[in-house]
Amino acid sequence: MSNGPSTTVAGIILAAGKGTRMKSSLPKVLHPLAGRPMLTWVVDSMRATGVGSICLVLSEDIQGFEPFLAANKDLRVAIQTNRQGTGDAVAATAWSFAGVKPAPFAAGRAHQGSPIACDHVLISAGDTPALHPSSLQAFIDACREAKSSLSVLGMSIPEPFGYGRMVLDGSKLRAIIEEKDADQPTRRINVVNTGIIYASRELLFDLLADLKPNNSQQEYYLTDCVKLAWQRGLSVHAHVTDRWQEFLGINDRAQLANVEAVLVRRKLDALMLGGVTVRLPKTVFVDQDVQIGPDSEIGPNVSLRGKTVIGAGARIGAGCVLENATVKDGEALAPLTVRVQPAAKT
Repeated sequence: MSNGPSTTVAGIILAAGKGTRMKSSLPKVLHPLAGRPMLTWVVDSMRATGVGSICLVLSEDIQGFEPFLAANKDLRVAIQTNRQGTGDAVAATAWSFAGVKPAPFAAGRAHQGSPIACDHVLISAGDTPALHPSSLQAFIDACREAKSSLSVLGMSIPEPFGYGRMVLDGSKLRAIIEEKDADQPTRRINVVNTGIIYASRELLFDLLADLKPNNSQQEYYLTDCVKLAWQRGLSVHAHVTDRWQEFLGINDRAQLANVEAVLVRRKLDALMLGGVTVRLPKTVFVDQDVQIGPDSEIGPNVSLRGKTVIGAGARIGAGCVLENATVKDGEALAPLTVRVQPAAKT
């Protein structure tokens, strides 16, 4: 991981999407996965890389975000007024960065926090909660090694449908073509855009000023910055990973369940590597904040939620449901035991 916090790299997380396919009154990025809001996973991954300040992009409809923002007072918040694409979303952060001139089409405002001073920015979508900090750090390290002023993280994925295709020339990225704008040969490319970009702050906002909504969606695509950079004679660095499951986006409840399964399995693997026996792990649900001591055994069809703490050498019988519960060292719970406690007030 990083050697310490960076004062020259700031994060931007895009979270202004409507999320209409979730069919929910709760904002999409606040839906929980393994006990944490979707957005918390992304924020925590970015923080783990040592990014200094993070700017969250929200729409004007911020009702429902108050508890999240109260718990994350260090976040800067920018409001995207028009919601005309990813380029428009990043352009709306201009008022949250020191020394930045807004793009001509930009419409937004700073909602929370003082202006950010930085040399580079790291951009991510807010709906990719399975993103692992190590993958993000590897990308940042590759960008620094390449001394790139504009880099894009791509992924090699078996089924690329729906993703922007990355047109590569070795490690150089020539263009990103969105699915709806791609011809058939381009759609056969299986290296796609993850939505994660590392860029010089100065160059990024300069390129944003030249964006045009010349596409089928009539939106300002952030990915068009790649083409604009090439037109200026600048090369764009591409870093490609095969860990595509980490970058699965969420647009509906089915995708939410699929990504939650990835996060739960990751937690179970960590517990098992730490000395916990898990019987039939595919049947066990565990929240991220659950703690289990070594030599404990978790039976099949167990649900462990909230801030449950299980001591060393404990036995949790099949079908137990524990929420914010405490199990002592060596304690054995009979099958189908239920212990549910309210969450502690913070």
